[in-house]
Amino acid sequence: MAAVLDRLPGLPPAFRRPLDAARGNPAARAVAGALVALVVWGVLAAVLPHGAPAGIIVQGAILGAVNALVSLSVVLVYRANRVINFAAADMGAVAAVLAIELHIKTGVNYFVSIATGLVAAALIGAVVEFAILRRFARAPRLIVAVATIGLAQILNGASVLIPIKWSSGQNSGTFTTPFNVHFQIWPVLFNGNYVAALVVVPAVLVALTWFFRYTSYGVAIRAAADNGDRAMLLGVPVRRLSTVVWTITGVLSALAALLRVPIQGFASFSSVSSSGTELLLLTFAAFVIAGMTSMPVAVMATVALGVVDQLGSWTFQNAGPDDLLLLIVILATLLLKRDRLSRAVETGISTWQLIKPVRAIPPELSRFWQVRLGSSAVRLGILAFAATLPLWMSDAHTQLTSIILLYAMVAVALAILTGWAGHISLGHIAFMGLGAAVTGNLVAQHGWDFFLALAVGTAVSGVCALILGIPALRISGPFLAVVTLGLAVTAQNYFFLQKYFPWLIPQNELSRVPLFGRIAVGTDAQYYMLSLVALAVALAAGRSLRSSHAGRAIVAANDNRLATQSFAINTARLHLSAFVVSGAIAGLAGGLWVVLEQGFTPGSFTAEDGINFFLMVVIGGLGSLPGAVIGAVYVYGVQYLLPGGSWSLLATGAGVLVVLMFFPGGVGELVFRGRDALLRKFAERHAVLVPSLVADTRQAPVSRAPRPAPIEAQELAREEEELLALVGEGASSAGRRA
Repeated sequence: MAAVLDRLPGLPPAFRRPLDAARGNPAARAVAGALVALVVWGVLAAVLPHGAPAGIIVQGAILGAVNALVSLSVVLVYRANRVINFAAADMGAVAAVLAIELHIKTGVNYFVSIATGLVAAALIGAVVEFAILRRFARAPRLIVAVATIGLAQILNGASVLIPIKWSSGQNSGTFTTPFNVHFQIWPVLFNGNYVAALVVVPAVLVALTWFFRYTSYGVAIRAAADNGDRAMLLGVPVRRLSTVVWTITGVLSALAALLRVPIQGFASFSSVSSSGTELLLLTFAAFVIAGMTSMPVAVMATVALGVVDQLGSWTFQNAGPDDLLLLIVILATLLLKRDRLSRAVETGISTWQLIKPVRAIPPELSRFWQVRLGSSAVRLGILAFAATLPLWMSDAHTQLTSIILLYAMVAVALAILTGWAGHISLGHIAFMGLGAAVTGNLVAQHGWDFFLALAVGTAVSGVCALILGIPALRISGPFLAVVTLGLAVTAQNYFFLQKYFPWLIPQNELSRVPLFGRIAVGTDAQYYMLSLVALAVALAAGRSLRSSHAGRAIVAANDNRLATQSFAINTARLHLSAFVVSGAIAGLAGGLWVVLEQGFTPGSFTAEDGINFFLMVVIGGLGSLPGAVIGAVYVYGVQYLLPGGSWSLLATGAGVLVVLMFFPGGVGELVFRGRDALLRKFAERHAVLVPSLVADTRQAPVSRAPRPAPIEAQELAREEEELLALVGEGASSAGRRA
């Protein structure tokens, strides 16, 4: 802070003198920071419409200090493993729920239940690192970051399932600290829960400081974080240290949850919920402000953001503007600090070595009528099955299937943007919601024709995706995922609320008017057919783009940007085109969705759905359009088939981890492996050599008993041995004479 203010032109000498004295002196820096904070507080109290009461400031500082434990865990994991941990808020969720249930349901002493939960959190962190994350030790860091997203789903699903199974969902107790303390700083009444946070958080920070400075493990962790390869060469047990780091991460996450739940309620520790995604966004904002490596800066940034968050809630009576501010802070910080990020950190999806493009049927076999007939039969069979689904399903299931088809369109959009162009997006739900809002508004409020409104909504979503794509050209990999996650949270809590944008969000109920004024789509079966046609159009557009010169250039620019630019190809334009196409397809799906549901409900476009969209593409296969559809059917099919949302979270997270560990190409790759196996058998039966298929097969093992050589070859080998023996004897005699 002092360095930033020192660079401001025209700074008064009264402020510059304490800043000059603060250089190189930690105590002076603390005093200077306190003076700056007081000045900012006075300005905010004078400017904000409801002022900046001291109680709100203290409340925000306490909550920010609690959240700082999660920020510390994110920085610690990144320093140790160079991985952005999206499961930071969920690492301690299961342990926190266990401690709470022990105290509420079995009457275990508060402190005993807390200790039990922290021990469980340590064990969970160690098991997660040893059993799951260690399998990705040699994988690109981006894959590990995606694995943490799947891990967050599993841990969150388990934390929701535990109280349901334990108490059948009938939790009537409360979890609060036993300290009977009350004091008021207007307008907030503080109790023992706040006091516990005030005591525990500083103690934990002091303990962590002592651990990293004065213990052998702490010093070794710091050394391994600076240069892991060199530490390993010097005999430092890097893997064991990684286990220690994840153990500490679990404890910090659980402790933050156990301190936050008595203050904010039971829904405050999950990252796969409305309040949880806001917590994850706040944590990542502090993470990027801290340059991803500075723990003290991360703590101070989280405390400051906690104050800003509470002031925003006090001023606007809603969290929407706060989320917008966090998004702006993250985006601006990443753009300003881009030069400090190494190329290894900024690596995009091109480091995803597991992406495999879908191979077409080899031309050596496509000329056979049997192959052409079989391919056509499979396609017609799938089309016939999809077209006849409404005939043997109820109207309710038909409508659910229509929703899955629309979500599959978003999966196709993400396959284009992520699988081909290499940009991770966790916020495509925002483009889908924008298309729904524009289309619904034009139809309901202005009486537009459905098709024209759909076209405008699609175009607006494409333009907004283009706007996002401009800064995305400078921010890649997991950092763009953080930005798009912030976009999804902001859209959910700000842009899609009638309170802030009444001119955008449709207020009237929508009727399913005929398409072009002639094609009826009033029944669920008719609208299902419209959704199926729209998905087919999206797939055809994606396939056409992939086979075109522009599509091949997009993939080439993702694989090797410099080599692509050497051919005078504008890679920036290619990436922006991918953003436009992807955003437009998502907007088209949103426009169809709002008419299907006959109204716009902001709760249907949540940030957790944006995460699910990305996960369904990972499960299906990032390099495959059919795989993206399969992933959508899996992710949202299990939501409708499995009882409760917790089971669907477990299934989605487990699907991601299984795919990353055992089926890198996704479910789509398994399907095409089966096709290639059939083609290989057909080629063997017809004695056709297909190099592209043979290259994928392992060579048959050579027999240990070699075949007897012909007589001529045996005689030739004997003559060679005799000649070599004569040459060796001559060389030996020449050496003795010398």
